[in-house]
Amino acid sequence: MIRKKLSKVSLTIALLVSVFNALSFGQVGLSANEGLSVILLGTGVPIPNPARATACTAVLVDAKVFLVDTGRNCVVPLNQAGIQDVEGIFYTHYHSDHFIGLGEILLDLSIDGIDKTIPVRGPVGAQEIVGAIIATYRLDLSYRLSHHGDKFSDQVMAPSVTEHEPGVVLEKDGLTVTMFSVCHPPIEPAVGYRFEYKGEVVAISGDTVVCPELAAGVRDADILVAEAENAQMFGPALGMARRDGDSRRLGMIEEGMEYHAETLALAKMAQDNRVKKLALTHLFPSIPPTDAAEARFIQGMSDLYKGPIVVGRDGMRVDP
Repeated sequence: MIRKKLSKVSLTIALLVSVFNALSFGQVGLSANEGLSVILLGTGVPIPNPARATACTAVLVDAKVFLVDTGRNCVVPLNQAGIQDVEGIFYTHYHSDHFIGLGEILLDLSIDGIDKTIPVRGPVGAQEIVGAIIATYRLDLSYRLSHHGDKFSDQVMAPSVTEHEPGVVLEKDGLTVTMFSVCHPPIEPAVGYRFEYKGEVVAISGDTVVCPELAAGVRDADILVAEAENAQMFGPALGMARRDGDSRRLGMIEEGMEYHAETLALAKMAQDNRVKKLALTHLFPSIPPTDAAEARFIQGMSDLYKGPIVVGRDGMRVDP
């Protein structure tokens, strides 16, 4: 009897939290004629920043939501955005800050009663990564199913996974999603995605330096969601490491800077390839979400790129 009462109390609290989130942050409110847009759900990097989850972008296609990457703690901005269902998930590569939040997202959908198998697509490695994450939930799922029975949705905890080479990976209901190679050495494979729908294009860079493969994949995009590194902002940290003789720290910073898209090079590439709007994510260094820090981060970019530049914050929606 006590357990049943506690379960009812827990359910009531969960419902109140859901209502609070909807009232406080607003539902996405997708319509059947939404077209293409994005919500930046995780704009950070592995270095902890309480204001930024790690890599996750929601692509909105009319009333459907697709996720590109599922980083650490992105379930929080996803919940705050009122996203209650996911049509599919795409992975760009297998650094853990791009996939580690998958279990949290699927479990949250299960608790919400989403009872379907979600397709997961990515380059080679997706089977290994997703299978290993789902395996860690074996005991958890057995407990929840034993406790809640068919009130707990378990199908969503068994995603269908397919691995792809670059090319068209999804073509359905007027939406075409194309995987393209990017340059994130020594990480291979590493890819980005191009979503095309109703004459609009959203491109997601994944992690990459600026290179011809990236340029070809994002050409003429209405929105390019691109990772970005401001090399100049690392000057103080590099100088301190050199003064301290800290070769380990110096090497880690320099190696981290080697395989990300430097802001000025990114701006020139976007201009040369007729990108209409640039939305920056995976901000390196992981700056605070303030106007001053963001202005410094994009300093000089507008000299090279004439379109709008959006410095991403978690939960920010970007429309064409």
